[in-house]
Amino acid sequence: MANNKDFDKKDAILAATLELISKHGFHSSPMSEVAKQANVAAGTIYHYFKSKDELICALYVSLKEKTTEQLLKNDDSSKNYRDRIRSFYLQSFHYFTKNSKEFYFLEQFTNSPFLQNIPKQDLQKLEQPIYDFLRKAVFTQAVRDIPPKIMISMVLGSVHSLIKLQLSGEFLLTSSDLELAFFACWDGIKKQG
Repeated sequence: MANNKDFDKKDAILAATLELISKHGFHSSPMSEVAKQANVAAGTIYHYFKSKDELICALYVSLKEKTTEQLLKNDDSSKNYRDRIRSFYLQSFHYFTKNSKEFYFLEQFTNSPFLQNIPKQDLQKLEQPIYDFLRKAVFTQAVRDIPPKIMISMVLGSVHSLIKLQLSGEFLLTSSDLELAFFACWDGIKKQG
C-alpha cells in the first residue's frame, strides 16, 4: 500500500513533467530534468513509471480525470439542460484560461502519437462522465439527437477555440462575448421547435 510520501513524490513528478513539457515540449523534456525539477533522484521516477512515454500518458490520464471533475463539479441537475450546458461551457472557458499549461498539454497530447498508447476503453472511461451528461440531454429531448462524440466536438470545439483566442491575447473576451458564443453553440445543438 502506498503512503502519502509516495503520492507526494508521484504528484511532484507529474507536476514537474507538466511544467517542463509546457516550456520545452515532449521531446525536449528529459527524465533527468524531470527528476531535477521534481526534486527527486533520477531513479525514483522509474519506481513509478517504466518509461518517459508511460509518464507522459499517466500525466494525461491524471489531468483528464482532474479537469473532467472540475468541469462538471458545479452541475445542478435541478436546472434545465440549456443552463447546465451553459455552466459546463463557461466553466471550461474559465478553468482552462486559468490553467493554461493543462490546456496546452491536453491539446498537444490529443494531437500526438502518444494518444495511441492509451487503450480505447481507457479513453472512453475518461470521457464517460461528459458522454453521460450529454446523453441525458439527448434523452430528455433538450438537445438534438446528435451522436455524443459529435456533440462533444461541437461544444468543446467551440469553447476550446475561444480559450485559444483568449490565451493568445489576440482578443480578450468579455462576459457578453462568452454569452454570445455559448448561445451560438446552443442554437446548433438545441432541439428545434
